[in-house]
Amino acid sequence: MEADKLVESVKFLLRSVRDLSDRFVESNKGISNTFESVYDDIRTVQEQLDEVKLAVDNAIDEQLLSSAGNQTNKELPVKDDDQRHRIPTLNMPLEGLLDVYRNSPALLQPFARPCSISGKTLSGEISEIELEIFAQGTTWVIETQDGEWVLVPRPGMLQRQKQVEGLGRLFEISVDGVLPAEVELLKAGTATVIEHGRRWYLKHKGEVGIQADPLQRSIENRLLRLEQKLEAFEQSTTIN
Repeated sequence: MEADKLVESVKFLLRSVRDLSDRFVESNKGISNTFESVYDDIRTVQEQLDEVKLAVDNAIDEQLLSSAGNQTNKELPVKDDDQRHRIPTLNMPLEGLLDVYRNSPALLQPFARPCSISGKTLSGEISEIELEIFAQGTTWVIETQDGEWVLVPRPGMLQRQKQVEGLGRLFEISVDGVLPAEVELLKAGTATVIEHGRRWYLKHKGEVGIQADPLQRSIENRLLRLEQKLEAFEQSTTIN
């Protein structure tokens, strides 16, 4: 009799455990489904936020490109995951970038953000050399395939001493020519990003050479020769 009661008690306990186990599985499944639903919602919101950020970044970059007058055709390789960005990452190592810059710098325009030294640095508010995007900036900052931000002088002639002084904050000037002058890139500078595509700190200075404009120098030489001839003619006339 006692054995029968014991068996019945054990059976009851087993049924209770089984019922509890089934309810636990169902509850756990419900919780898992709830968590999965929450995760799906989070992923959806994150994707929407990424889309909004991309749209805002592209709008800002579009305005920057329009103000800077940059060409839009991208003839150089772009990273696959950057195709939708208005100013994409250049899918090229540093050596390739420098080779393009020295031969056909206009090809880099779609990948370049013009920048200048920030007011915080110029005013002495911060000791670091901070760069920020500026449509008329005299320096380009370009992101390469390895995530490096490279600094190169914006192509064009240097007309004013102030431009040379500005370059001197970012590049070592190894050769000093007479203005107007051309800039020769000897070594690119690098920057550390503060706000992606917007602000940077100077990491390493580059190196440039400044050479007098050959055309301008040629004109000056011709004028000098004409002046010398005129002076010689006047002297010969006076003697006669």
